Amino acid sequence: MKRIWLLAFIALICAFSPLVSAVENDGDWRKLDQISDQALQLAKNGRFAEAKEVLIYFWNQFFQINARDRLQSADELRAVTVTHENALKTITASSLPEEERVDKVTQFRLVVDAIHSTHQPLWSEMETTIMEAFNQLEKAVDQGKEDAFAASLHEFLNRYELVEPSVKIDVPPEVAKKIDEEMEMLQTPAFQQLSQEEQRKHLKNMRADLRSLFEGAKKDEADPSLIWVMISTGGIIVLTLSYVGWRKYRGEKEKNRTHQNE
Repeated sequence: MKRIWLLAFIALICAFSPLVSAVENDGDWRKLDQISDQALQLAKNGRFAEAKEVLIYFWNQFFQINARDRLQSADELRAVTVTHENALKTITASSLPEEERVDKVTQFRLVVDAIHSTHQPLWSEMETTIMEAFNQLEKAVDQGKEDAFAASLHEFLNRYELVEPSVKIDVPPEVAKKIDEEMEMLQTPAFQQLSQEEQRKHLKNMRADLRSLFEGAKKDEADPSLIWVMISTGGIIVLTLSYVGWRKYRGEKEKNRTHQNE
């Protein structure tokens, strides 16, 4: 009986190991997530020197907990590295507008959250801002005014640029690539040469793709590996208890039979 319980205990440890590892990893990334949020809040309040110190502290912690090896892809490493570098470079650049400096820290903050979150990332909350800029773009096309189109396109591209690195972390590559191609088309002379009807058609398709992008980000996603661990663990416990119960029942039955024979 002791051997049975020992085997069950070992099996449970093996089953829980991935879960424990995932919890530890989540705790470390939650800490990095909080640090990036602190940097953003300081930047929004105009405390740029303090925000820079927090960004430096983030990078020290990033290496201290060996977060690089915990990233799931080279794209994630590139995104967090590039956005952190850009934020650090611009945060105390007094020659740049404050809004631009805050935007760079925001972009970095969204990337860290995209890596950490499993559902409804922060960048998905930018939908209203981005779609409002897109609405102005459509109005400019309807009016046929090139100056208005150029201004609204500039604003729209700036708004989307904030979430672009995060989008490429969270969505399938083909989805992000399609959006990129549509963005590039808007910036080419070829788009201006299209008829107004063709321009409207392009924007209509692009609107649908953007909506799909944000709707997909807002759907809850559970980690399949954690679900499998929970199912496996529960199954092991049930089987172990069932087997122990059966052995106990069989032992009692044999004991009663022996007493009857005596």
